[in-house]
Amino acid sequence: MESYLKFFFREFQYPEEAAFALLNAYRRIEKSSEAAEIFGNQILLYNENNLNDYNAALDLMDKVAELSGAHRYEVHLLLFIFLSQHTRQLYAEKRISYDIFYDSMSDLKWKLFECHNIYGIWGSFVAWWFNRFFNLTRFALGRLQFETAEFNGTYSKNGFTLNPKDTVINIHIPSSGPLKREDCHASYQKAAEFYKDIFVDKPVAFMCSSWLLYPKHKEFLPQGSNILTFMEDFDIIESSVDEKGSCLWRIFGTTETSDIEKLPQRTSLQRAYIDWLRKGNVCGGGLGVFFI
Repeated sequence: MESYLKFFFREFQYPEEAAFALLNAYRRIEKSSEAAEIFGNQILLYNENNLNDYNAALDLMDKVAELSGAHRYEVHLLLFIFLSQHTRQLYAEKRISYDIFYDSMSDLKWKLFECHNIYGIWGSFVAWWFNRFFNLTRFALGRLQFETAEFNGTYSKNGFTLNPKDTVINIHIPSSGPLKREDCHASYQKAAEFYKDIFVDKPVAFMCSSWLLYPKHKEFLPQGSNILTFMEDFDIIESSVDEKGSCLWRIFGTTETSDIEKLPQRTSLQRAYIDWLRKGNVCGGGLGVFFI
């Protein structure tokens, strides 16, 4: 199993420091027979297509962490890295390309970086998020990630209408780098092709609920912002404010956001947000829709 771990780190170009830390965490698990058995049993369940409760599996990973002395965030990420070995096989069986597998499994790395930036630990603090990649109901297609969802409202444009319970393609945006318009549009086209059998004789409907679609961004983000160009693709049909600032960690890379003056100002986005917050404003989000 250790050989697969090393292969995965090379394949997905993990930082040497991260690979070293995760390999050591896995060796701690192996040193505890009880921890190794619990850990291995969850992998075996997945390999037999019988891992049906990922939350229960993560609860068991907390037990593995306790028994082995590895950090729970390390153990959570390690579990999914090992599950990916069988995921490759599932992709091959369904004739889904390696490129899609690679982009989808790269989400483990994006969450690895988030965890290290915020907590200083090479692992994942949001491993609950991964399950849909591993039951093959969420896919990364280039820059963006997609999954089917039910629409809860109504929306009409150019003679086409979405009604409650209609199928839409829900968009997720990983923290994998700049959000360039050309990359997003390439992803939309890949998704339209990937899901075309669901939308026979009608346009492909996309939906996104995100802090990135906060309508008031137009009031304070700098001209030319990638976020503003991303927003242009959508009709934003709902919006909300976030009084608690729960989205700010995504912008500033820290959960300690109560003192505005201590927040980093390394990027134009951070500087624009600090100026906005200093004026007594809050962050928020929006729900956007469009057809292809």
